[in-house]
Amino acid sequence: MLRRKFLYALAASRFSQTLGLSLYTVRTPLATKPEETYKALAAAGIKELEVRPDQLANHAAFIKSAGLRPMHMFVDAPVITGAWDEWQAFMAQMATRMKLKMPATPPPRQELPELIRLAKAHGVRRVGVSYLLPGERANSIAKLNEAAEICRRAGIGFYYHNHAFEFEGEPGARFIDRLHKELHPHARLEMDVFWVAIGGDDPVQLLRKWKGRVGSLHLKDVAASAPRKTAEFSMPPTAFKEVGLGTLDWPAILTAARESKIDHYFIEQDSTPGDPLDSIRSSIGYLRGLSF
Repeated sequence: MLRRKFLYALAASRFSQTLGLSLYTVRTPLATKPEETYKALAAAGIKELEVRPDQLANHAAFIKSAGLRPMHMFVDAPVITGAWDEWQAFMAQMATRMKLKMPATPPPRQELPELIRLAKAHGVRRVGVSYLLPGERANSIAKLNEAAEICRRAGIGFYYHNHAFEFEGEPGARFIDRLHKELHPHARLEMDVFWVAIGGDDPVQLLRKWKGRVGSLHLKDVAASAPRKTAEFSMPPTAFKEVGLGTLDWPAILTAARESKIDHYFIEQDSTPGDPLDSIRSSIGYLRGLSF
């Protein structure tokens, strides 16, 4: 009996939740060797994925063969906001920044119902929005709520992923505060703890405030030298660190996440110093060895 109690206490003190990955972390190797990359992720200990529609449509066989499960799927914000022209200009800017080639003609504009059908066909649990451009934000919560209701009626979840702009302004009037007050009850927050901290808030306190309404976490660490500001695209690559190699209090964050009954944990690192798979393995190693 004592031995069983000891083993139970030991197991309970370890981070044992299923680990996923946001595929943005491995965007470079996925562009040239997708099958090999998915196999490497599975071998490293990744079980779940956060995907985009093109990855799900083009890589479904590789994902399934590697034994991975796509659980979350980002959709482009204009699918919900309708701001296609601004989004196209933004994508061109991002392609230049990441040294990617833009297609000669813009891809077809997708509709939310067809993306929901794609997601459900592959077992995705939630579809969500990863970023709102400045011109999209004014009336966006009403549109997010419309999308959440469409998803609810279709039998799939909906989520909103934060960056840092949501923390601009005075407490109570910030975008994150408006979301807390106004967001559809079917919608869940995907809390990116890096951007919460960069925006000047405390991930632990925010988890407690949003308890029961946070469906997933993005796990990445904050370098000691990282600036605290809400202009995401001027963030230096060195600001992003592997989990456990930065300044965030992971035992406190993960304790609050456990109390909030978070159901998906996605490692993500926007920029890595070398092979992103090495960074992913580092984060997994820290998390699996963590006691709290």
